[in-house]
Amino acid sequence: MLATIQDVHEYGQLNYVIAIASLSSSISLLGLNTAVTTLVPQGHKQIDIQANQVILISATVCAIIVSLFNWLLGLFVMGMAFWMMSSYELLSRKLYSKYAINIIGARASQLVLSIILYSFFGIPGIIVGFIISFFVFSVTYFKTIPQFSKRFDKIRKEFKLSLHLYSYNLSNALLLYFDKLIIAPIYGFTVLGYYQLGFQFLMFFSMISVSFYQYLIPEESSGRNRNSIRLYGITLSIIITILVFVLAPVILKAFFPNYINSLTSIRILSLGIVPMMITGTLNSKFLAIKLTRYVLFSSIIYQVTQMVLIIVLGRQFGIEGISLSVVIAMIFQITFLGIAHFRLGKKNEQNN
Repeated sequence: MLATIQDVHEYGQLNYVIAIASLSSSISLLGLNTAVTTLVPQGHKQIDIQANQVILISATVCAIIVSLFNWLLGLFVMGMAFWMMSSYELLSRKLYSKYAINIIGARASQLVLSIILYSFFGIPGIIVGFIISFFVFSVTYFKTIPQFSKRFDKIRKEFKLSLHLYSYNLSNALLLYFDKLIIAPIYGFTVLGYYQLGFQFLMFFSMISVSFYQYLIPEESSGRNRNSIRLYGITLSIIITILVFVLAPVILKAFFPNYINSLTSIRILSLGIVPMMITGTLNSKFLAIKLTRYVLFSSIIYQVTQMVLIIVLGRQFGIEGISLSVVIAMIFQITFLGIAHFRLGKKNEQNN
């Protein structure tokens, strides 16, 4: 939506700034959001309260550092961290309808407020719109503050798990934001703007895989088998990939005429919808049985591959090369996860 009212250069500049703040907020989470989602369904009490205590400290530190760049981004970091913890706590308690309201409400209000405030203040107005929405929909987090204490024993006990989850979550954050921090300095805001529109298509349609992944973690942590859900998700992702590939020219001409140079990028990135779905469902299985090392290693493989290819293929093929680096890195990641899953299944059969 923002791309429809901004030129390519400004759209790239906005995403560069948002990437800095969002990555900082993800760093402040320390993997505790996913730890809460994994452990609460298994009966771990008070771990969500202690996690929120830690987040208050870590988010404040990250916010102060980012504020040196832009004071508004400091508020963005804290608001996003509180909102994420609120959302994941609702998810951990399987309050799916409230979780949906928290996610959709925040995103919808961000959209409306950002567009309104942009007309008055430009890019700073968009950032303020995000901040307001984050804080408004962080009610679940704020309700836990009166229960804060000086105890951190639950967190210390699960430190190893949290550390692996932190590595995984940070890798996901790098997937979403770090490419912007590489592309903008090397190729400029205009190239980033074209690429980012295609990447937004991928992220928009990959919401399905994210939803399946977030649903499967608490379900499988409780010992339920949800393989049929995985199959439905992968099938749906294949259908969506075909539709995006075919309809991309029509969508661009109708809504984003200034971004016609993003057509090939969008088509290439749409091929990543299915790998994202497979990665998300496999990761949820490993997280549920606490085999986080596979999740960590696969994330490292993805990130290293993508960073190298952004530079190599980007210089060779431009925006298309940058987009291709994302898909190739995903293929490397699911190859590793698939092999690990196959070997684990074979080992379990032998043990049985």
